[in-house]
Amino acid sequence: MKSTNYVNFSVRQNKTIERAIVFDGLRRILSVYSGTTFVYIGLGSIWFVDFDVAHRELAIDKMVSIEADEVIYKRAKFNKPYRTVEVVHGHSHDVLPDLVADRGDLTMHPWIVWLDYDEAIDETKLDELAGLIANLPSNSVLLTTFNAAASRYERRPVDRRDRFEQLFGDAFPTEQFTSTADAKNELKVMSALSDAVLDFMESTAVRIARRGEFVPAFNLRYKDGSPMATVGGVLPDETHVAAIDAEISRSDWTGIASEPIVTPPLTQREAASLRSLLPDTVTPTRADVEALGFDLLPEQIASFAEHYLKYPSFVQTVR
Repeated sequence: MKSTNYVNFSVRQNKTIERAIVFDGLRRILSVYSGTTFVYIGLGSIWFVDFDVAHRELAIDKMVSIEADEVIYKRAKFNKPYRTVEVVHGHSHDVLPDLVADRGDLTMHPWIVWLDYDEAIDETKLDELAGLIANLPSNSVLLTTFNAAASRYERRPVDRRDRFEQLFGDAFPTEQFTSTADAKNELKVMSALSDAVLDFMESTAVRIARRGEFVPAFNLRYKDGSPMATVGGVLPDETHVAAIDAEISRSDWTGIASEPIVTPPLTQREAASLRSLLPDTVTPTRADVEALGFDLLPEQIASFAEHYLKYPSFVQTVR
């Protein structure tokens, strides 16, 4: 069952933080292309959260959302937030090649494509990414989000190493997965998969000798239940490679992170109490939180301390 049927994408705290980081990065990337009009293409479902942000914060008007499910497609057409959002029925791996080949108004501009999947990465999705890297207009940005739960790749841990190697070949660090414990290690699998997909995107651009190649810009992992990963980068023309490289290499670039986003769901009182300890050069300890009157795991505290400025507040309205 598609997650649209049971998940409201606007009320997941770690997805919200990840989205905020991505759009902060996109805003900085677009500043390199001052005056350039971009197109936004994604999988908006019925919520269109990223489309709303793209319009409000990036001033993007032309947007295309792709939806394969017939019922959700009809709901998406009803729920689209702006007149300039076009909802297209079909699978992205079928729709996107047609959009690229159309050579109409869309391809007169660079694209931001965010393929935000529910599912695990597979051969079809890798082929889709490779096709986009080969054919997207110059200066486009390509991102993908995918399920990074180890069990989504093979049910039995003993079979997962072979599956990873089948997908990525020598690009996957199979030497790090020599035991069942390795194959069951959630954080280890998340990290290896996100790195492997990003390496695949970069090596594809090199292999096809795309001018300007591919500049990695995003490598984020988060968890609101199932472990997820978001990776991507920029496909600059040769005149913008240096400027894009410089922007992403700055010390305050947050699109590439070493640790996953694992903040816990918090009540407003808990979040406010934690914020009262921040900012600080030292991460609050578990004892500090216990002194406030409640408890959290150290990794949850550290993740909140890193992302507290982006931690959302959700309000339920009742009658």
